[in-house]
Amino acid sequence: MLKIENLTVKYGVIPAVHNANLEVREGQIVALLGANGAGKTTILKTIMGILKPAEGNIYYQGESINFFSPPQRVKMGITLVPEGRGIFNRLSVEENLFLGAYHRSDKEEVEKDLNRIYTLFPRLQERKEQIAGTLSGGEQQMLALGRGLMSRPLLILLDEPSLGLAPLLVRELYSFIANIRKEGVTILLVEQNATMALKVCDYVYLLETGVVKVQGIAEEVWSREDVKKVYLGG
Repeated sequence: MLKIENLTVKYGVIPAVHNANLEVREGQIVALLGANGAGKTTILKTIMGILKPAEGNIYYQGESINFFSPPQRVKMGITLVPEGRGIFNRLSVEENLFLGAYHRSDKEEVEKDLNRIYTLFPRLQERKEQIAGTLSGGEQQMLALGRGLMSRPLLILLDEPSLGLAPLLVRELYSFIANIRKEGVTILLVEQNATMALKVCDYVYLLETGVVKVQGIAEEVWSREDVKKVYLGG
């Protein structure tokens, strides 16, 4: 579904990502793991078209999307749920969700998707008239995920979804992420909570200072003691 070849992204003259190669197959959950500054968020922003590659190519469903704008990529089925959630604090929960479908004109289908989000996240339905900025951290993350799903993505990019959440909420969140995959959405996940990410993902890439150092099937990577010690805090 998504293939990245020899990707280099720079901030000025400084490379944030260097010669990265990644692949995400349809139906998978793929994790990008690494310390702060490893280049994980940079890769997501480049896939979304927010940043431009200095070198390399990004292919989505076999087509190069290097020169597509972020709105064009959304229409093609790619959605980013950014780090920090990025919700509209002064709008209601339901208004935030409708903004996720801003590019769609199929009103009846949008309403169906809204009901689907409420089924997936019942707490959002309970609080649909509530101002989004007054939600708890976990509820705001549910809202960010729900808003992303309102665009009907085929591929959703999740940037640090568990950041700042209590352990109990992190487990609940990852249960939701597993359910999203069951609905047929492919997921590329950036996380610092490596332990949780490795429990749900199929394949993992470990980044260090913008370079892919380790990659492999999640279970195999998790079983390597050298990887645990150097990259996963074990």
